[in-house]
Amino acid sequence: MDKSVAGVLALPQSGSAAHDLGAYPTRVLAISLLVLYVVLDWLTYVYPARFGITPFNPEAAVAVVLFMLCGARYAPLVFIAALWGEYALPDSPRPFTLILINSAVLTAGFFAMAHALSGRFRIRVELDTRRDVLRLIGVTLACMLVCGMAYVGVLVAHGIGPADRYFNGARRFFIGYSVGVLVAAPLLLMYLCEKRRAQFDAWVRAPEAWLQIAGIALCVWWVFVQDQRDHVRNFYLLFLPLIWAATRFDMVGAASAMALVQIGLFVAVYFSGYQPISVFELQLLLMALAITGLLLGVSIDEQRRATRDFRESLKLAAAGEMAAAITHEINQPLTALSGYATAGQLLAAAPALDRVQLNDTMGKLVEESRRTSAVVRRLRDFFRSGSTRLERVAMAEIAARVAALLQARAAAAHVVLTCDTRSPDGIVGPLLVDVVQIEVVLRNLLMNAIDSAAASRAADPGGRSGSVSLRIAADKAGMLRVEVRDSGPGIRAQDAERLFESFVTTKTSGMGMGLAISRAIIDAHGGQIWAVPGDRGLLCFTLPLDAPSPN
Repeated sequence: MDKSVAGVLALPQSGSAAHDLGAYPTRVLAISLLVLYVVLDWLTYVYPARFGITPFNPEAAVAVVLFMLCGARYAPLVFIAALWGEYALPDSPRPFTLILINSAVLTAGFFAMAHALSGRFRIRVELDTRRDVLRLIGVTLACMLVCGMAYVGVLVAHGIGPADRYFNGARRFFIGYSVGVLVAAPLLLMYLCEKRRAQFDAWVRAPEAWLQIAGIALCVWWVFVQDQRDHVRNFYLLFLPLIWAATRFDMVGAASAMALVQIGLFVAVYFSGYQPISVFELQLLLMALAITGLLLGVSIDEQRRATRDFRESLKLAAAGEMAAAITHEINQPLTALSGYATAGQLLAAAPALDRVQLNDTMGKLVEESRRTSAVVRRLRDFFRSGSTRLERVAMAEIAARVAALLQARAAAAHVVLTCDTRSPDGIVGPLLVDVVQIEVVLRNLLMNAIDSAAASRAADPGGRSGSVSLRIAADKAGMLRVEVRDSGPGIRAQDAERLFESFVTTKTSGMGMGLAISRAIIDAHGGQIWAVPGDRGLLCFTLPLDAPSPN
């Protein structure tokens, strides 16, 4: 049974790629690539310079990809394909021994490059990191340089071309084969990956991609409509559509744009009567263009992937913060629920059942349960979408209700809790707020103040009871101002801002979420909340009095 590419792929850290490539049977893929090698070798055998070296050799990329994906066992077939190219394409005949040697040199060079990219300098077929792209570029340049020196050296040793042109011939081999690999290999590797292939399909379907193709054609036309001496000077115009494609479609756009630029240059020089030397000059510029495009494309790719990962991290952080916030807010109601349930059990177990008191206790339990449910639901909605359920209500009513609920806690801590809701002119009108959320803010501030006052009193057992005061008034800026003071040790200036950050707390048993939740709620209501440094604790927040009506 024929193995699939997944069974022979020698690329680490590419489990997904190997899985994607598993749809291609190795034998079918190898034969297809060999056919493509022969076709490209034949199509691009134009403008051969001295030593029969052409300016563009994409068949080298095909051979390298074949070795990477299908293994060394197909080396004889690659050798035969290279042998055909060396024998059939050149205009002047060469000794068959020389053809055999150079075919072996090409095959060995392609295999060495594939072995490096599958071994010590392994890359992922997705080419989605700068490390992979840099390795592809570095290995390509190094292998094509060595292969070119060996290939031209064999020709010079057999009297094909003068020895003083050796380095010039090796340079042209290096340019032609490097450009061929850098343009075609990324396109082949990524297209054989299912994830990347889907991106290619999306690129083809995008209207903007067709505008980019038109831009490439226009730039190539503009370069070649000039005098031939100005072609190299105007070559920089081809960077514009390449940068456009890379920034919009990352590596897929960059690889596609490079291939289209190369095809455009290939067609243009074919019909322009170019000299081979001038074509190699253009290809040298294209090699710089290809390297730039690959690095730009993979940088955009990495940046977008990092942005997606960061957004996912933010979602997880938000979910964790929401869970911590809800946990923080239902801790007190759950304690109350437990107290009411215990009191109900004691009343029910008493010899003389007091039904009125039991009914009252159970009613408080039900009320507290409903309030807990409302807090969880409204906080969940708030953290998910920032939504608020606005109602017109007097702030004094909310403050009095919250203060009444916390009186027992304050008394147990030997703290006197007072609530002053009178404004200087005697009037504080209703305002538009989410009642449950504002209750959460007031409860957080008052509970922190009670704990701070209790801690200060515990440090001085002989002193008087601690105190907490809640004051509400309208200020001159058309805002309602709420102040919570306590007799605790106060707030240091360096801690005043940090208190409102998540998971920052000065209490040994605190979660550091109460003030962070409070700031988020007040901000959503169009107000401000802050801590005032000093010898005694003071936290304030404002809410707009003339709030707009809800939509």
